[in-house]
Amino acid sequence: MRITLLGWVIFSSAFAQTFALFREEIGLNDFTISSTGHGIPTIVQTVGQSVLTSDPSSSGSMTSCTVASRSTMTGKFEWRRNVCTTAKGGSHLMVAGEGNNFVTVDQIGVIRAWSGKQLLWDAPPTNVPPTQLFMVNAGARKIVCATDGTTLRMYNAVNGRNLAILHADDDVSGPKKKVWLSVFASGNELAALVGRVDDKGMTSGKQAYLVSLVITGEQTVNVGEPVSMGHSADQFLAATLKIQNVGDEKNAIALTGLDNKLISFSLSSSKTSYSSALDHPLWTSIDSVEPFDKDIIRVRGSDDRYSPAKVSVAFFNSDSGTVWKQWHGEEEASQFEGINYCPAAKLMLAFSKGSLLAFDTSTSTSPLKSLKVKDETNAKNVISSEIISCDESSVSLLVTTSSLTTMLIKLDVGDKESGTSDVVWSVEDGVGTASSALLLDATDHVVLTEEDEAEVMSKISLMSRLQGQFESAIALFQGALTHSATRDDNFGFVKLSVLLSQDVHRAWGIPTTGKNRGGINWILDLPEGAQWHSLVHGTSNSPSIVHGINGGTHSPFVLALSGQKDELTWTCVDGITGEVHATGSKPMMSPAVQIIPMFGGTGSCRQVAIVIHEDNTATILPDDTKSKNLISKQLTMSTNGFYTHVLNRESNSLEALKLTQEGDGPIIQRVGKATFSGEKIVKVTYPHRDEIVQSPAQVSGDDSILLKYLNPHLAVVITIPEENNEETTSDQVIAALMNEKKKKIGPKHQRKPAGASQQPDVAGASSPGEEEKSNLFVNVIDTVSGRVLYRVSHTNASPDGPVAALIVENWILYSFLNSKSRRTELGVLTLYEGMIDKAGLTAFSSPEQALSFSSLDRESSKPVVLSKTYALIKPVTALGVTSTRAGISTRQILIASGDDRISSVSRNLLEPRRPTGEVKKHEKEEGLFQYTPLVPLVSMSAPSYNLTVSGVKHVISTPTALESQSLVLAFGGPDIFFARMSPSKGFDLLPESFNRALLSAVVVGLAVVVFVVNSMSKKKVVKQGWM
Repeated sequence: MRITLLGWVIFSSAFAQTFALFREEIGLNDFTISSTGHGIPTIVQTVGQSVLTSDPSSSGSMTSCTVASRSTMTGKFEWRRNVCTTAKGGSHLMVAGEGNNFVTVDQIGVIRAWSGKQLLWDAPPTNVPPTQLFMVNAGARKIVCATDGTTLRMYNAVNGRNLAILHADDDVSGPKKKVWLSVFASGNELAALVGRVDDKGMTSGKQAYLVSLVITGEQTVNVGEPVSMGHSADQFLAATLKIQNVGDEKNAIALTGLDNKLISFSLSSSKTSYSSALDHPLWTSIDSVEPFDKDIIRVRGSDDRYSPAKVSVAFFNSDSGTVWKQWHGEEEASQFEGINYCPAAKLMLAFSKGSLLAFDTSTSTSPLKSLKVKDETNAKNVISSEIISCDESSVSLLVTTSSLTTMLIKLDVGDKESGTSDVVWSVEDGVGTASSALLLDATDHVVLTEEDEAEVMSKISLMSRLQGQFESAIALFQGALTHSATRDDNFGFVKLSVLLSQDVHRAWGIPTTGKNRGGINWILDLPEGAQWHSLVHGTSNSPSIVHGINGGTHSPFVLALSGQKDELTWTCVDGITGEVHATGSKPMMSPAVQIIPMFGGTGSCRQVAIVIHEDNTATILPDDTKSKNLISKQLTMSTNGFYTHVLNRESNSLEALKLTQEGDGPIIQRVGKATFSGEKIVKVTYPHRDEIVQSPAQVSGDDSILLKYLNPHLAVVITIPEENNEETTSDQVIAALMNEKKKKIGPKHQRKPAGASQQPDVAGASSPGEEEKSNLFVNVIDTVSGRVLYRVSHTNASPDGPVAALIVENWILYSFLNSKSRRTELGVLTLYEGMIDKAGLTAFSSPEQALSFSSLDRESSKPVVLSKTYALIKPVTALGVTSTRAGISTRQILIASGDDRISSVSRNLLEPRRPTGEVKKHEKEEGLFQYTPLVPLVSMSAPSYNLTVSGVKHVISTPTALESQSLVLAFGGPDIFFARMSPSKGFDLLPESFNRALLSAVVVGLAVVVFVVNSMSKKKVVKQGWM
């Protein structure tokens, strides 16, 4: 038997795998997904093998302040630039120049000239932001013109030098109340069109004047005498006027008014024309007029009845009068989708129900052919298409769908009667609008049916397990298992992120390991008419709350809910493979206000949800008998009651509810309510359901024990005063403390920094009696009882700045922008039940403690709170924390900042118990050091290292099978970032110098020595027996 065991030792040392992670492998799983950051592109400019895109108008939650570039060959993201001044973004104006040059104007009026991603120059903002932007080539000069209507500013496009500032009424003779309508090139000089505009914004051909603009010097522009057009054309909206170049002739095109007829009049003759065929009921403004050749003109308009405004496009043939229309509305049906025109092939291209139609504009209006796009699913719901390249034999289209799927489609149009189309590449820009996400464990993912589960259960026996171990040993000997194939599974790195976008009504499954990491595994389209969507996963309760709620499960099933006006739809999907197992819908009589996840169903989906409605009724989804039985069982087994809450942002209140099972469904009872009168809720955060707490107590340096306040039903609600609200929002206790502080601190006791002036700064000083009012309130609420456990207020909080919050164990962190100090303040609260002195817990004595916890007990449920406020030099957009398998590793606080980076800070650095005075010996032993308000963000400890991660709004994490490793996902902006972190370094990782061959040789050598010594020992024993 000993020989057999020795043989197994030798075999294992020679052939067994080393299941360990090397330190140099850290960072190999990191990836970044970058999107354009804008909505449906309305400006597309091709530069070599790259394409520049932008959307000057806002589109949902997407910022429209970005210009991005992609490769036309592969679709690879190249760069993105924010062309606005403020961090929140907003609409902007953009005009393309030659090559990769373009000019932008942001919402506050800053003009910027760009060459690709490089900024060439910028001009300071004006009192009134420009409403029109022109780039004109007058001979060898390139001029940028911007006007707000009354004032025209002209800049040298090369160096940004201001050439002139012209006022329509002062610098142009003639009648008053004139505005600049347009600027264009007239030969080698510039010309402008001005018009007299009434109070309704209307003008006419008789009130329009041509003015020559002659540049005579570096900063001199001579304005010529205005020439009246003298047209008898009807009145038109001055803001809709655009200039159309038709050969050497220039026409002015505009909308006539409420009837939305298109009027065109020549700038060189008295010719006037109308186009009743372009009578478009949805247009309220014209965005652009683009002639493609002598006959075909594209008119792009907007309909501001929708928010954001819907873009409508129409092509018309001025010779035949044929019109191709595209518009988007809730009730109106569109004729075509993604219309565009190829002048070289004289083909009008349009999408219809996933098919690409081609019209020969020179012969007929009926479609010549219907080309089936290879990826027909992605070709549905096309919103826009732009010509990338066009010749007589082929056309390349940049196509964007309503879900922000961007595709490059190439068409072979050499033979107009037959042709082919193919998708060259496709990217999902919609992931940049993700509003929520899940990280699912995909290790050894197998979906079992009920029959498969029964078969597996029958095999759980002693003989079956012994047989399995024997087969594993044989497979190991034969080399069937390889380390590279099983490493990620062994260490729990195989995760799949599920992202959901409320704006584009779509969910994506993105793997985090393997060759396709960062790619798209599956796509789930949700109802586009829905008002909200939600991903339901896990459960809400567990028997023990010592280690958190433990609401997460290893189940791959995700229930996607969508709420429409009067209907709830649900889709049960395997989050790993994207396979849809079941779908359904149910009428909704009252709006949904809360969703409670439940797991363990045996009906159409194992994931179940309880939907709470505004009228205090409940709906169980999926709507089948087995799901209802699961909910009934869960509510019946909850001996202390099943509690939830509802957050009402309109009344700014939180209401605690209790669910009980009576009859066929749950009954909802009100338990308590917290109302924030005169305040507005801006941020709500909850503890992580999968949080692992390593210890419920904390040992301090003097051997005393701090008992952590671990309440999984906490919620942090951050509020600010409502606008034009005179009601007092400060707590009476806080106001009394502030008044007492003012009495104690007089002018003689006020401390000033070294070098400060003795006299107050007149511009920034406040009167002695002026009181700084609190304008940000942090409320810690127990969602079971609806009571406010703790409340703290802050002054000088910027109402427009980002607010972030985080709950981890017994810690609460929140951040806001201080408008006075112009820095971010990071508040830290730690909650404790109490403290046990070092002599209070011995072998012979122990303190009296309650063995049960109740949120409804006002005395025992209230925590002891310690607080500190720190400062950061960067604005914070999101807060997160690392999570590990057993919670042993030091927690790292993850900070997403406004400079497009993610930094990590050790939780010890933010400890509220850091002393303000000299550090004592027992405090040093605990690792505490003296308090300093400024928190350094070290670049070397940034998980995102040198990558750009813009607009992060959420940071989530999940543990792995290794205690030292944590997986982090940051999303919410144009970039999605995934990384593997080591919060306490790699204490369970092998070093880079690990030599497996040497270790194996040593083990084999020791085994040989043991074998030889054992043989010698036996011989010696036998020899001594014969003596």
